[in-house]
Amino acid sequence: MAPHSFIRAFVCVSPPETELTKLNDFVASVREYPGFKWVKSDQLHITLKFLGDITSPQAMALDTNLSRLGGTRPFVISLRGVGAFPSESRPRTLWLGIGDGAESLVRLASFVDKASVSSGCERGLRKFHPHVTLARARHEGGEIGISGDLAEKLSDIPDISWTCGSFVLMKSELTSSGPVYTPMGKYDL
Repeated sequence: MAPHSFIRAFVCVSPPETELTKLNDFVASVREYPGFKWVKSDQLHITLKFLGDITSPQAMALDTNLSRLGGTRPFVISLRGVGAFPSESRPRTLWLGIGDGAESLVRLASFVDKASVSSGCERGLRKFHPHVTLARARHEGGEIGISGDLAEKLSDIPDISWTCGSFVLMKSELTSSGPVYTPMGKYDL
C-alpha cells in the first residue's frame, strides 16, 4: 500500500476584492516598518482553522462535511482594532481584530472544527480568536513593540466591512518566496 501524500491546508474567510483593496492600502502604509514580515495582499484572510498536513482522503471527507453546513446565514464582518500575539510590547504576530461578526465567526469556526474532526483531522486545541494577520516578527526574541509612529499609523484603520456569504478550504504550498494559497473548495452560507 502506497503512503498518502499530504496537503497543507486551512479553512478561512476572505474579504471581497473591494475590501481587500482597502485592507491592502492600509497595510501598505505600514510596510516600511522594520522587524516585521508583512502579509501579502492576496493572503489576507481570517483563518477559521489551520489543519496542517492532511491526507487526500481527509481532504475529500472534509470537503463533504464542510458542504453540509446548515442553519448559518450570511453575516456582516467589520475589522476593528489592532493587537498582537503574545502582547503589544513583544509582538510576534500583528493582527486586525473583528468588530461586527465576531460571534458568528466563532460559531462558524466551531462548525469547521467539528467537520474537520469528523473527517479524521485533529481537534483545535487553542481558543479561537478571530483576526486578520497583518505581519509576523522577523526574528524570534528580537521583536520590537508597537509604539510611537507605528502605533499611530496602526490606529488609523479604515472602515472595512463586508457580508460574509462563504468560506474556503485552502491549500498552502510553502515556497522559497513564501506560501502560495490555492482554493480547494468554497462553501456558501
